[in-house]
Amino acid sequence: MANQSVTEQVKESVDIVDLISEYVDLEKRGSNYLGLCPFHNENTPSFNVNKEKGFYYCFGCQASGSVIDFYKEMENLSFSEALRDLGNRAGLKIKYKQESINSKDLQLIKMHEHLVDLYHEILTETKEGETALNYLLDRGFTLEQIKREKIGLSPNMSDGTIKVLEKLGYSKEMMYQAGLVARNEETFQYFDRFRNRIMIPIKNHKGRYVAFTARALGDDHPKYLNSPETDIFHKSRLIFNLSDSYKVIQDRKEVIMMEGHMDVLKVKGTNIKNVVGTMGTSVSKEQIEILKRVTQNITLMFDGDKAGKNATTSVGEKILEMQANPYVISLPSGMDPDEYIEKYGSESFENYIKENRDHFILYDAKEKLKDSKDNDLMFTENLNRSIQLLKYVQNEVEESRILRGLSDLYEIEADLIKRQLPKRKEVRRQKETFHRPSILNVTSREFKERHIIHTFINDKSALETFKSKLDSELFQTEGYYGIIKNLVEYFSEFDTFDKQMFLSYIDHEQLSNLERILDTDLPILGESELNDYVNAISGMSSSSGEKNKLIKEIEQAELIGDDTRALELFSQLIELQKSPKSK
Repeated sequence: MANQSVTEQVKESVDIVDLISEYVDLEKRGSNYLGLCPFHNENTPSFNVNKEKGFYYCFGCQASGSVIDFYKEMENLSFSEALRDLGNRAGLKIKYKQESINSKDLQLIKMHEHLVDLYHEILTETKEGETALNYLLDRGFTLEQIKREKIGLSPNMSDGTIKVLEKLGYSKEMMYQAGLVARNEETFQYFDRFRNRIMIPIKNHKGRYVAFTARALGDDHPKYLNSPETDIFHKSRLIFNLSDSYKVIQDRKEVIMMEGHMDVLKVKGTNIKNVVGTMGTSVSKEQIEILKRVTQNITLMFDGDKAGKNATTSVGEKILEMQANPYVISLPSGMDPDEYIEKYGSESFENYIKENRDHFILYDAKEKLKDSKDNDLMFTENLNRSIQLLKYVQNEVEESRILRGLSDLYEIEADLIKRQLPKRKEVRRQKETFHRPSILNVTSREFKERHIIHTFINDKSALETFKSKLDSELFQTEGYYGIIKNLVEYFSEFDTFDKQMFLSYIDHEQLSNLERILDTDLPILGESELNDYVNAISGMSSSSGEKNKLIKEIEQAELIGDDTRALELFSQLIELQKSPKSK
């Protein structure tokens, strides 16, 4: 990762207005530029760009940052990748280290990459794979699609995968940690987790293979078997096919979310490419936040069985509460997408998608009314539910359209329903609890604290040198000083850091903090840099009062709608954060 001077060089060389204008229509307003925010859905422009200061700020969702931050978010890149691309754009000769991946994690990824190739070869090039290959071809997959998606077949052996990976130098314990083999906990005998199954590889959001979905051939149970959670595969933070569909979703301004990975692959064979899959029927807030960075319009196309309908209700509510736009496509007779395409063909499926999309609130009302049309009590409860859901819709045009739909469904005048809605300003204040992370959230202080701990994790001697200077007042981010104390205890017994071993030293509540630190792509600080960082956060407290005062004034200005004053204050906040005591 590049150092700070290179970062500043890129910021100075790339015109922030020119770059953002490639994504947003900007209009000059005084010393700033104004446009519709690309990070949330709005009708009235609230997205400001200040060319002189080199930052953007949205008064609607509080998204903010530099030209690098903007490009990183829009293109779904890491900081290093964004820095590289913008450096090339500006004609700068930048020397930077390649993104570092924890050596253990890299081993786990490499194992998956080896097996993706092996399983694919078994399916497409061997006699053993003929039955599975014919099954896929009969299901409507083309050979070209099978090769593009690297679908494979695991060998019908209890140790086929183990033998292959052992020849490549991997231990059984490492295979187990990768989720590729299982273990009898009584005998500690290892065996292949996936046996005689169609293997669908799962990529992380950077396009690296990290897991599998495995479909049984014949009547074996379970029908689908997924990789377990590992250090490189977190189901609540990963969305199937997002790395492949990211650009299409951006272009079409909509994502269609499905349950089955096989469904997603089948639909990708049509002209509908903006599709992703869940990691089960539950969808986390973190997954929704990830999708919101790409599009505000999330369409649910879950199976028509009871579990699928329950998931649609749960996820739809969550999307609404997080201020995105949920839609629903219900297939006839409880079919799944794969079955529909097989029965009616791709063209019919594409037309069905275009013609059968309901806003979640209307879908929800229709489902509830099926059981309550002749029950006055349930009818009133369901109407009140629809009104409570409608309060989250911030787009007035969309609100009007939904009101007309609810009026038709409940046979009540739209104006009467609208009068029951809470005032929009009250909901707007609620909305702020769901905005995406910004530089006001991940502060310069927290970044430095995280960087220091990241260095200590990777350099025991650095911790030994500095531990006498460390105390609870120095580390103010909640939970960080606790991790420091645990590291001191851990390194009193071990010379190198091992995440699994370290987990026994920390409380469950600290796990999310540890994950954030480990997931941050940062270089290891040298002794002089560490000393600067420790001295810097020691001096930050003196400026914290002024910073908090500015933040409160910004909030007050936003509350009364004085955007000019708020932007002026935000500019002061940026300057304060640039000052040595704040950094």
